[in-house]
Amino acid sequence: MTDAITIALSCKSSQDNCIHICTEIVPGVNTARSLQDSSVIAMAVVDLHGGQPTAAGARCGHGTRVKSCRLHQVDPVLFGSRPGLVLYQVAWHPHSEEHFVVLTSDNRLRLYHVTHTLAVAEQTLHIVLATKALPQRYGLGLTAASPGTLGAATGGTTGDAPTSDIVAFAFGPAVGWGLFSFLLLATDGSVYSLGPVAPFGMRCPSSLLERLVGEKAAALEWLRIVFGADAVGNPAAKNRWPVLPHVVEGASPAVVGPLNQRTSHETPLMTQAMSINVAHILTSATADSGALSSLSTVIVGSVQGLLFAYAIVGPWEPAWCESAPQYMSVTGTASATPSAVRYKCTMRPAGKGTGPGTIAATPFMVLLDIVEVPCTLPRHGTDDKLGAIALEDEEDEDVFMDGYGASVSAVAAARRSMSIQIQAGVTGSAVVVVGAGTAARAAVTVWVCQTSSACWRITLPWSGILAQWLTDAAGPPQVRGNDALPAQLPAPVVTCVYDATTASKGSPTQVLPDAAADSTAAVGSCLLQNPMLGGGLLVLSLAGVLHYFQPAGAASLIMEQEQQMATASPRSPQQQASMLGNTSSLTPGASPEQRKAQVEAHIGLMYGNLMVPPPDRNLPAPCSGSPKPLPVASSEGLVYLIDCITALRGKHMAFLHGAAVDLQSRADALHAEAGKHAAAVVDLVAMAAALEARQEILETRLSRIKLLHGNLVERAGMLASLHWTMPRAMSLAEIAATEELSGMEMRVKSLQRQWDISSVRARCLCEERHSRCGLASVRVTSIPEAQLEKVQDAVMGQSSGLAAVRSGLTNLERLAAAAAADRAAERLQKGLSGVGRADKQSDMSQLV
Repeated sequence: MTDAITIALSCKSSQDNCIHICTEIVPGVNTARSLQDSSVIAMAVVDLHGGQPTAAGARCGHGTRVKSCRLHQVDPVLFGSRPGLVLYQVAWHPHSEEHFVVLTSDNRLRLYHVTHTLAVAEQTLHIVLATKALPQRYGLGLTAASPGTLGAATGGTTGDAPTSDIVAFAFGPAVGWGLFSFLLLATDGSVYSLGPVAPFGMRCPSSLLERLVGEKAAALEWLRIVFGADAVGNPAAKNRWPVLPHVVEGASPAVVGPLNQRTSHETPLMTQAMSINVAHILTSATADSGALSSLSTVIVGSVQGLLFAYAIVGPWEPAWCESAPQYMSVTGTASATPSAVRYKCTMRPAGKGTGPGTIAATPFMVLLDIVEVPCTLPRHGTDDKLGAIALEDEEDEDVFMDGYGASVSAVAAARRSMSIQIQAGVTGSAVVVVGAGTAARAAVTVWVCQTSSACWRITLPWSGILAQWLTDAAGPPQVRGNDALPAQLPAPVVTCVYDATTASKGSPTQVLPDAAADSTAAVGSCLLQNPMLGGGLLVLSLAGVLHYFQPAGAASLIMEQEQQMATASPRSPQQQASMLGNTSSLTPGASPEQRKAQVEAHIGLMYGNLMVPPPDRNLPAPCSGSPKPLPVASSEGLVYLIDCITALRGKHMAFLHGAAVDLQSRADALHAEAGKHAAAVVDLVAMAAALEARQEILETRLSRIKLLHGNLVERAGMLASLHWTMPRAMSLAEIAATEELSGMEMRVKSLQRQWDISSVRARCLCEERHSRCGLASVRVTSIPEAQLEKVQDAVMGQSSGLAAVRSGLTNLERLAAAAAADRAAERLQKGLSGVGRADKQSDMSQLV
């Protein structure tokens, strides 16, 4: 009995190497001697760039060279000692040319360093989505877990919420903390964020590091450990800073999420997710901060054939959990540089947390579209190999369950039967940088290739509209467009670009219908990134024929949208597949003349410079006898185009990578200089604001001084008006006159009392005399008349003296009043002169 082949290729091209990762079970080898268990997988890396050609002149058919390449086995102890361990996903790290990431069914992400060692993972991240401790999972058997173990693991018997396994991952954008972030997809469709994770040796631009140092004060300790104190203190000293081998004591990267908060309508649709694909669109920098922002389009695929299209806009923030990592060093000492680190990454809710990893903001996902793709299982009788694989998948689907209850076989079978690729723009890259007026070209294209069935192209026009809207919102006010989004975003355009049944009908080979359909079935697909040919999908059929499809151009996209609106067809691709089966054209309703015009317009747009080369480049001349002008659709034009491409590759393509690296370094330097200029502008703005505040303070003080001056002038006028009204001090003569006047007043009062007494006595005498006269008619007085006359004369003399005294007293009072007024005026004059001198002295002291 032999084992079936299972090969998965992932290619990465760079300036230095071209490496393939493959996962295989070698056929035709006795399992007793090679592999003790058929469920044990072997993983290897093939170095195609470092291969050596065979014997000189050894060539095979069609001019293909034969090379002998070295094969490096990846972690043989891990994969050889864990039977049943399923390899979910393998991907190159987009920000490091020497690392690739492996996701296995034990919820662990492993980073391997190709140039150092592949015997052990550089970093192992154990993802724990449960809120309580879970049992360790070191091996996965082919038998189902026991009911007690399954219930305890999933929480079925205790009433806790069941946990989910991680089945796929994607990488964050090269903006801010997204450079160190992962997107994780669980089996229930929830998407989580993991980070920061920095591969050893990865290089970070100085401009990005400078922004990270300035934005996140709580992460300075992590940045200092990862990049070094020199990088944090002076990021502009180098263009790029490498990540040092590091380990943070007592802290591990945390899992944040879920980012897609699903509603009650979405939950029944997503029963079992299988893949996640991300395309990042970097919008142009704002004038103030000089930082890029990202718009990410996330496609989550399910086993049922549903595609969920999300949009992510917002800053990416780091998060840590309190879990001490385990690390291993070469020398074995605690102070040595770590060579392998193991983390246990636990859950933290989005937007919450305290400590050094406080989550200020986390991007959330917004569901914008759901596209249903017809899900078809591989046919059993088509091919022996495909039928054997499909049969094994169906037989193992019921019994191949891991310890957490997730059907590993269903996910693996769905991935083998349907592959999903995503690209932004027309270059084939997953990252596109757009500016004002260029975001419309950044429409995201999703390629869905079903084994033995068909391939679909799904265009999302709203991705370019959102990018253009974000670019306009970040620009200056004078160039902004409409700040509001359209009321309804355009619907996805679903087009079947390849159908096995239709291709078998058009095959020139006369064979049976079933055999023709089997030979045209698509067995593999991948994205092709070529700056000259443009990006697109490369599909390999079972017969060995390669088919290449590119994203729809602007004219084709408009035409397809109009046809979709005219036919009023729903977004289900099944009806379009049925329409495709009734016509030989790839685009439903498109005539051969329209298709030819589209091809000519696309070729003219892509290869216009090649057809009319610049004067400084010597391209080969067309063949003699070729028509002029030379159409591309003809055989002569196609041969000439191939000759031009071959000449350019031989003369210029070898230097394109070096030029790209130099231009990238210069662009980074210019970006750093722009950041410095922006910082200088910020400093000048702060200085101008400080000067304006100082000016306001001086104006306030000047107004207070004016008010004080007015108050002093008013007080001086009031004192001057009171100068002559205040009494003055009396002289000595006036004081003596006042004393004499007092004595005279006392004498007058004494005389007045004597006068009153005399008057009373006279009145009493008169009354007594009158009473005596009434008693006797004749009465003789006791005092003689002569004496009475003397008394009368004395009284009259006293009256005249009193009158004279009164007139003299009046004169004295008048003189005393005049003397008092003169004295008061003199005192006032002396007092004012003294007060004026004191005020002058106080004013002089204040001025000093």
